[in-house]
Amino acid sequence: MNRRTPLYLYNGHFITLPNAEQVRGLIIDHGLIQRVVRRGDKGVQNLPAMNLHDAYVIPGFIDSHTHLISRGIELQRIDLAPCRSLDDCLEKLRSARSKHTAVLFGSNYDETTWSDYPIERMTKRTLDAISTSIPVIMRRVCGHFAVVNTPALKKIPTTWNIVDRRCGHVFKNAALYLNDIFPPDGTELRRAIDLGIREAHKKGITSVHEITNVERFGLLQRIHAAGRLRLRFSLYLLHTYLDRLRAANLRSGFGDDMLRLAGIKIFMDGSLGARTAALCRPYRGMRHRGILMLPASVLARTVQIAERDGYQLMIHSLGDRAVARVVQVLGANIPGGNPLRHRLEHVELLDKRTMNTMAQKHILASMQPNFVRRWQKPGGLYEQRLGERYRRMNCFKNMQDAGIRITFGSDCMPTGPLYGMQGAYAHPFTCGRVSPRTALMMYTRAGAFATHDEGKKGRLKQGFLADLVALDRDPLLTKATHIPRVLLTMVAGNPVYCRLP
Repeated sequence: MNRRTPLYLYNGHFITLPNAEQVRGLIIDHGLIQRVVRRGDKGVQNLPAMNLHDAYVIPGFIDSHTHLISRGIELQRIDLAPCRSLDDCLEKLRSARSKHTAVLFGSNYDETTWSDYPIERMTKRTLDAISTSIPVIMRRVCGHFAVVNTPALKKIPTTWNIVDRRCGHVFKNAALYLNDIFPPDGTELRRAIDLGIREAHKKGITSVHEITNVERFGLLQRIHAAGRLRLRFSLYLLHTYLDRLRAANLRSGFGDDMLRLAGIKIFMDGSLGARTAALCRPYRGMRHRGILMLPASVLARTVQIAERDGYQLMIHSLGDRAVARVVQVLGANIPGGNPLRHRLEHVELLDKRTMNTMAQKHILASMQPNFVRRWQKPGGLYEQRLGERYRRMNCFKNMQDAGIRITFGSDCMPTGPLYGMQGAYAHPFTCGRVSPRTALMMYTRAGAFATHDEGKKGRLKQGFLADLVALDRDPLLTKATHIPRVLLTMVAGNPVYCRLP
């Protein structure tokens, strides 16, 4: 989809990173920034031109942690996010019953927005009252916990853990992979990709680090081969596919600039919302410390295979106990400098010693500042789960000062870098507060580095991919209460979203 005719972009404020340059415009050709036109430069006459109407131009956002296809599936299902009580959720499911004859799947409920959380009613019996003939599912926004009815339980294999069949509570892998048990059909899946990409474009996203499976990888390949892929995908496949990838001799880096295999995703723990993130100290008011999903020996063997065969690892580790375990294993099994750029996902809570080891071993941190906005306010989910420890979460500033490379993503909760940036530069505690410029770089240059693309992505620079975004106001001067609006998103020099005057 590379633009193959020159185009001159002018009359904009071009934000170059890391330093400000006096840029008058950009010439785009064959999908690349062919030339950066500076003040006083000549030779741009007689080119087709696009007036940016005084917009602020930045590199295209790179969302470093997405489930974009799953998000597209959810957009076709029942959205429980607006519900403010369990009864609201149940009523929404009942109302949708006549439209869904195979499965009634509600996603994204967040009990922290409810006035009351009647856990005693969150059971299969409550959902059986809606239907005993088709599966009924309520999955939490984090994806790590769900409540299902009796017909749904019967379809979940007994080999999947952890499932409490007495009350219909589903945790860990069984909750995360419910789309594999209740899969969308081919039409729904293709529409999911279109919906996910459309939402990304609207948010100014030009590249994603997408967590997915082999089947969806194949579908994306077919769309790309037909010339219809309009978003750059770096794919991380679940570690259950590692043997299949090795047998096919597919390694990190397979593909091109539009669609590439980036690495392997591993889960070490769960989420704070589901109380499955692995902590050093128990959850507030409990003895429970969460769950480590892999023994250290299994993780070590996977790291050794990855190092030998050339796979980058993306390791979900949120709680301080999980982060410490992963850093310890990586530190003992990777060479100096971390050339494959193994990365930890979320890293919301960690101690100073682990932080320093991450920096020394050059282990990347992929973090989600949108979580700060949603759940790290006083009295919010994090304080409910951790008490005073919530003040030490998502310490972007401290981690950066320690020398850790940080890249930002969304986990699609919600998708939107401009929303997430505010969680970084308006962090409620100084341990996490960074400048708007730093937050912007963590959503652009840092994301390119994480996939070994720093020589072609994440900057408005000659020879780089022509992926860019135009905003209605300066994102570096935005106050905490005001978010810029996306006016234009370009991928490979082609407008994929436009709201310019």
